[in-house]
Amino acid sequence: MNMTLINPQLKTWSPNVYPPLGLCYIAASLEQAGHDVAILDMNSQRVSDKSLVKHIEYSPLVGIGGLVTEYGEVVRLVKVIKKAHEYQIVVLGGPLATTHSEELLVASGADVAVIGEGEQTIVELVNAIEQGSSRELIKGIVYQDGDRVVAHPPREPDTNLNSIPHPARHLLDMSRYSTHHFKTFGIKVPNIKSTTLISTRGCPYMCTFCAKEIGGLKWRARSPEDIVNEMRELRNDYDISGFVFNDDTFVVNRKRVIDFCALLEKELPDVIWYCNGRVNLMDEEMIQAMVKSGCVGIAYGIESGNQAILDSVKKAITLEQVERITALTKKHGIHVTGYFMLGILGDTKQTIQETLDFAERLDLDFYGFGITSPIPGTEMYSQAVEKGLVDKGKRLEDWSFHAQMNLSVDCSYEELEAFNEYAFRHFTIEKRWGKMYLWNWRLWAEGLRTLVFLARKRNVSELLRKVVVLLRH
Repeated sequence: MNMTLINPQLKTWSPNVYPPLGLCYIAASLEQAGHDVAILDMNSQRVSDKSLVKHIEYSPLVGIGGLVTEYGEVVRLVKVIKKAHEYQIVVLGGPLATTHSEELLVASGADVAVIGEGEQTIVELVNAIEQGSSRELIKGIVYQDGDRVVAHPPREPDTNLNSIPHPARHLLDMSRYSTHHFKTFGIKVPNIKSTTLISTRGCPYMCTFCAKEIGGLKWRARSPEDIVNEMRELRNDYDISGFVFNDDTFVVNRKRVIDFCALLEKELPDVIWYCNGRVNLMDEEMIQAMVKSGCVGIAYGIESGNQAILDSVKKAITLEQVERITALTKKHGIHVTGYFMLGILGDTKQTIQETLDFAERLDLDFYGFGITSPIPGTEMYSQAVEKGLVDKGKRLEDWSFHAQMNLSVDCSYEELEAFNEYAFRHFTIEKRWGKMYLWNWRLWAEGLRTLVFLARKRNVSELLRKVVVLLRH
């Protein structure tokens, strides 16, 4: 069967475009089962509704992924498709379809939602549709049957990730994705082609703000051999020598990390890579092994500079671990990124200031700050609803990249936004470009490149919001 998979446009001010690996994994499994697949990524190119309708004209089945922030766009796309091709079957998947399947099906008019990891489910579903057979035994789907919505039992996550075919990147124009992602974090390395990959699924930690609707709590990993084989394929096929691991937590299994580093150092000694770490899992031996195998950057989710706040969100780290491990990582020459959340449930003006002061003391290489917006389906979201901080009847279409939430105890939204603007200006801009950043031509050159890129994606407003913050001060 012929099928087109669509990655809807995500509003962001980031200059990076990442390949839609989730759809690429789905496509690879469908191709392995003998189906013809195309991928239309609306984040890497401008696609009008007219072009979209023409692109999918000969696909009897269309799949659309999506995050909760893309609810409105997913619903809109389904309506556009159904209006043009009434009998086209539309299947929804990804985090949004998993957590809000019934509401999404009813609002959009889509035919089926695939819940959780979809590689096996989508193959069984497409086979059933092609053969005209029953869906009754297919796990992990939700669909409309007349006026009722039918939900089948969920499918257990695949425990053997090595058995899943590598993402079907050949269905993408990889020249759109293999840019120098490392520059975004201020990492000074030669100009190279780089891209993303995934080596694990799931996360065993219980952070209240984190959505685990796809990967779940059970951490599963690919073997070092399988990962290195994929990296070798990317090197041979696309001349890529920089790799960014998009795993939630790359370092859960210490032995696997060290074995991977040893194999990578032996097989691909001239590549560089970047991953997410966790301060409670790192030690010097692991860091040294990572350095030797080409690791140039590690990002740590630090979240807060107040221990009570960290404990309240079940982060399972200490401020002492943060200080010790970030310093140790820097000591070995690895670029350190720290991510922080402002306005966490229970935050006060004092604890937010403690977070900013703590971030200053750490003296990291790159910082990321953001105002906390609880994601529907997370424990923090439920807590915020119980406290009356989030309208339980808030429509999903109101949820966006700029969803305005204030979970703090004593900050107005304006005060919270002021904290966030200060963090962006001081930590993200001044620490990289200097206090006289407005006169730094390199900053404006990078901004211009980003502006041109976002113009192609119709996301210019996202960058301009940041520019206003800089000019206002």
